[in-house]
Amino acid sequence: MSFAALVPSWLDAFLIAPFRWPESAYAGMWLGSGILAFYCLALGECVVASLYLLHHRYYAQDAAEMTRCHRISMNALHSGDREAYLAANMLAREHFGKNFFSGASLGLSSLWPLPFALGWMALRFEGIDLYALPVWNCKAGYVFVLLSQYMALRLCFGRVRKFLPLFGRVDTLRKQAVKVVPDPDSD
Repeated sequence: MSFAALVPSWLDAFLIAPFRWPESAYAGMWLGSGILAFYCLALGECVVASLYLLHHRYYAQDAAEMTRCHRISMNALHSGDREAYLAANMLAREHFGKNFFSGASLGLSSLWPLPFALGWMALRFEGIDLYALPVWNCKAGYVFVLLSQYMALRLCFGRVRKFLPLFGRVDTLRKQAVKVVPDPDSD
């Protein structure tokens, strides 16, 4: 079964419509790709926000444990207890790895709509060269247009996300998870 058979006709009609609005084919490519990039960004970011909201307690707990183990290891290092330092530092590194890869997987989960959008665009625009790049002796087509639009939208979204209700809540929860954990020896 080909990818074209998997795309319902109503979805194909919905996605191709913005490409046909302008008179100019170039303008249509940029407008349609911009709207498609917006769909990809919105869908991906909604998935990330949903995943974070479902698992934010786990992320916060792991970040707090990482910070706590790091503080314990630093206190042990300053007091000269090498064995306690090594044990606590190993735990802190383990939690750092979990925290790092959890964040990386969340970040990558926002990109999942892009391959599908590129696959759909390949069905419609494969072999059409929009721009020739003579210095590198290559041509730019739909991939260049979609990805440049997506990157521009992602940069803009990064600036306004904290003002949007769902994404602002996720950002607040992330900041709360990273708040400084009290030093265990300060009491």
